[in-house]
Amino acid sequence: MTALLLAGCAPTPPPTTPTPAPAPSGTTTVVDGLDLVFLHAMTAHQERTLAIVRAAPQRIREPRLRTLVAAIDATETDEVAQARQWISAARPDTGHHRHTHPDPGDAPDPVALLRGTPEAGYDAALVAVLVPQQRQAAALARAHLAVAVAPAVRALARRIDESRSAQLRLIAALPVAPPAR
Repeated sequence: MTALLLAGCAPTPPPTTPTPAPAPSGTTTVVDGLDLVFLHAMTAHQERTLAIVRAAPQRIREPRLRTLVAAIDATETDEVAQARQWISAARPDTGHHRHTHPDPGDAPDPVALLRGTPEAGYDAALVAVLVPQQRQAAALARAHLAVAVAPAVRALARRIDESRSAQLRLIAALPVAPPAR
């Protein structure tokens, strides 16, 4: 499953002597191999999520959705910062792990879609874009749990899976009508 999720992300061979990166707990974390690929893929995914939640938060009408969007922004900003620290400490940036998050198939750009959505339908459009985005994040993190090497990266993947799954449950409980098709 990880191979399918990370299609197009061919890792370069790990360095012969990995450089340790500080872990949040004060221990040392060595990040390389599939952990490094996961961090690159997840960071690209989260950057897209951040663009989505930052598209126009002032247009959100449902207060609980506005609160959730602010929490997503804060959480994913912190996770991206941590991942970038581990990535930069792992080895010099050679660009070999660069990962973009292309739109699947013919799907429109979610940020452009949100910007073009009328005020009355904004919450529903945001939910329609955010739900699959967070499902993908949880699935990517869950898939990485099976192959994670560094305990800190495994813990991050577990937190992402749990966090995004909880966000999806919160979204499902909101009184936001699905977008008209």
